[in-house]
Amino acid sequence: MAIVVTCSSCKATFRVKESYEGKRGRCPRCQAVIDVSPQREVVEHRSFPLRGSAEAKPQLTIRDILEAFQDDIQPVRRTMAYRVSILFLAVAMLVLPALYVLLVSGIACLLYFHATSNAAAIFRTRHWVPILFLYIGPIVVGGILLFFMVKPLFARKARKHKLRTLKATEEPLLFALVSRIAQAVGAPEPKRIDIDGQVNASASFGSWLGVLFGGDLVLTLGLQLVAGLTIEQLAGVIAHELGHFTQGMGMRLSYIVRSINAWFARIVYEGDDWDEALARSCEGTDLRIALILYAALFCIWLTRAVLWVLMVVGHALSCFLMRQMEYDADRNEARVAGAKVFAETSRKILLLQLASNHAYGLASLSWYKKEKIPDDLSTLILRLSDRIPEKVFRKIEKDLNRSKTGFFDTHPAYGERLASVQRENASGVFHLDGLATQLFRDFAKLSRAVTFKFYQTVIGKGIKRARFVPVGIFLGDKQAEETFKPSEDHYGLAP
Repeated sequence: MAIVVTCSSCKATFRVKESYEGKRGRCPRCQAVIDVSPQREVVEHRSFPLRGSAEAKPQLTIRDILEAFQDDIQPVRRTMAYRVSILFLAVAMLVLPALYVLLVSGIACLLYFHATSNAAAIFRTRHWVPILFLYIGPIVVGGILLFFMVKPLFARKARKHKLRTLKATEEPLLFALVSRIAQAVGAPEPKRIDIDGQVNASASFGSWLGVLFGGDLVLTLGLQLVAGLTIEQLAGVIAHELGHFTQGMGMRLSYIVRSINAWFARIVYEGDDWDEALARSCEGTDLRIALILYAALFCIWLTRAVLWVLMVVGHALSCFLMRQMEYDADRNEARVAGAKVFAETSRKILLLQLASNHAYGLASLSWYKKEKIPDDLSTLILRLSDRIPEKVFRKIEKDLNRSKTGFFDTHPAYGERLASVQRENASGVFHLDGLATQLFRDFAKLSRAVTFKFYQTVIGKGIKRARFVPVGIFLGDKQAEETFKPSEDHYGLAP
């Protein structure tokens, strides 16, 4: 006969054999030490007083999820002035790279004109000074400048970390929730759901074909975020992200705007071996040659200064659009989960972000000193979030509530977003108790697998699983027993 045990730290409910009654063990989800007793909870550490800490339902079904929706939400309307401003912004942003192309073309034309038109006059002097500095020098400087201006156009983007894609057959509850939320907010359903190890979530186009024709949408969920939220809170976050795509053409135009901003940032800040080689070549070189190279360096700096101005102009133009889109997405979130849940989610995300910074610092230090790292970053962050003193958190939250949105901010200030949602005063159309981790078939195993892949990316693929330790032991829980046996299946890597 099995015993039903509920962990008071993470509220996970699980079953153990009756023979374990009266013994101590670790929660399979958060590694907290608990006493195995029927329907008995032992508090190992204080839980932060946030909503959604009710006991998790032992079994969740798709029917439970669908019946929790009372209705679809009222669509968030955009004014005609807002739509016109988005179109104007997109056109203005396209003009900026066109100016860059014109600048490159102008330099190329001047260089060609100098090389073909001034050669005869300068070489008639038959003196090396005007030949070197008036003819050869400008060609060298212009050629170097042109190379460094054209180079970013063909430079490869940095490789992105390959995310793990979920399948509907593996996680039917999550896919059912996402599909129903897309219907509720009036957004197209994502073609793919990816997961990563961040305290964040996002929705984007999978390709440029999606931008042009729509339909190719990708929802990315951070497991470190999912680990700390309730089902209602996660539903609100998903509604927020999918709410961006209810804007149709506005979302496509904003994608173009963000892409151009990122392109300018690459050109302005990109530095590679070529840049360093040019700077080194000025050292220990003949003074006459060095003067030409220094002139080339100055021209490159001047060109990037001009591009920096264009980048700042583009960023300034797009900030208003980005902030307005966040306000609209917040309204979608509030209308699905409720204004009260939105405020609680905002607090929880802030708490998890603070704990995330601490968790990565602890893991890095432990690896540097002992070459030991926690086996599950999501669990570590969740445990650390419960250990943040309430007084410290209240002070941080108070400071954020007093902050104001800056002119170059892409997101509204923390307090201003809360105030905007409070004016919405929505009660929500989706209400379901339980933890967001219940939407996954085996969240603990999935989270460890994502953590393992993250370590492979940061440390190297040769990292040994023997270096991993359970979170409870990593945090120094004296009563935790060493029962951890790493295996392929433990990390969700077995076929």
